[in-house]
Amino acid sequence: MNSIQKNKLYYPQLDAIRGLSFLAVFFYHAYSPNSLNGFALFLFHKLDLSIDVFFTLSSFLITWLGLAEIKSKGNFSFKNYFIRRALRIWPLYYILLLFSFIILPLAASYLGIKITLPPATYYIFFIANFYNEGQVYFLQFLWTLSVEEQFYILWGLCLWGLKQHLILCLLLLMLISIVFNIYAINTYKAHYFNTLTYLFDFGIGALSATLLFNQFEKCKNLFTNKSFISILLFYISPWILFLISYLATSQNTGITNDYINLLVRYLFILFIALLIVEQMTNAKTLVKLNKAKFLIYTGKISYGLYCFHGIVLTFGGYVLQKNNVTLFTLTTALLFLVITYCLSSISYYFIEKPFLKLKDGHRRI
Repeated sequence: MNSIQKNKLYYPQLDAIRGLSFLAVFFYHAYSPNSLNGFALFLFHKLDLSIDVFFTLSSFLITWLGLAEIKSKGNFSFKNYFIRRALRIWPLYYILLLFSFIILPLAASYLGIKITLPPATYYIFFIANFYNEGQVYFLQFLWTLSVEEQFYILWGLCLWGLKQHLILCLLLLMLISIVFNIYAINTYKAHYFNTLTYLFDFGIGALSATLLFNQFEKCKNLFTNKSFISILLFYISPWILFLISYLATSQNTGITNDYINLLVRYLFILFIALLIVEQMTNAKTLVKLNKAKFLIYTGKISYGLYCFHGIVLTFGGYVLQKNNVTLFTLTTALLFLVITYCLSSISYYFIEKPFLKLKDGHRRI
């Protein structure tokens, strides 16, 4: 019996991957690695690859569900797809914008605190990733939502109008991303926040979903009935990759390191796509993420966690500083993490969940 079903809409192991990614992002933002050096410091800075995991996982899921809809109904409804995306992202997002651009300035003015806000239009229309000027700290984290929304629209149109040519579309998007990244490195162009930088992530995620959906048995054979050593090597391969990368970049400088880092990012994204496939096909996996309840719950509320963690870090740090409270960096990070979980749980059950029920009303499968 297959360990997954194509008509299934929820996969706890994918929530667990998302949960791990959030924790990596949180500690990357919340922890100051002053006591780290060498390979440990190098690994800490690789935590920012968790953003790539979010993008890869998101594109996998929307593609998997899109293909299931096409198979069941014979077509893809862009209207219903867009409504579902809006009901998932917009309610909490625009509440945060209301707080950021209306309530916060009034409170800051009353308290005599100076804050720097960007033009609201960049956030209202999900183009905040193209605004790179200084701004209040917690808003800076929301650029990823702009990138995702831009891709959602593009890929939704592809699923609707180009469903017979999806693999060709994906290869083209990935090629554009590779060329753009090489161009940006060679010209020293800032590109970290650019959507084109991450089309490779989205492309790999969507491509793995397409191949798994259409060639399930072949994909399943990649991991099933393999030896313990083979699967173990698969799971430790990122660590080997990072070690080789650390040794290589420590001996070079400049543009060479940029190319090495780009290659490492691409290989890591490929690993994440294979990890998703492995988790969805290998019932005897070494790491049973579908049983990791804490990570699954973290993944389930990860949208709120991501949205709120910047606010907690910003205002929590301000309160501690204002009251001359000094804590160990790790203690502070753990305290802020607990607060973020509390806020996000409240948000999930009282703000997000009612809209998730409305979202389910626009499913076609």
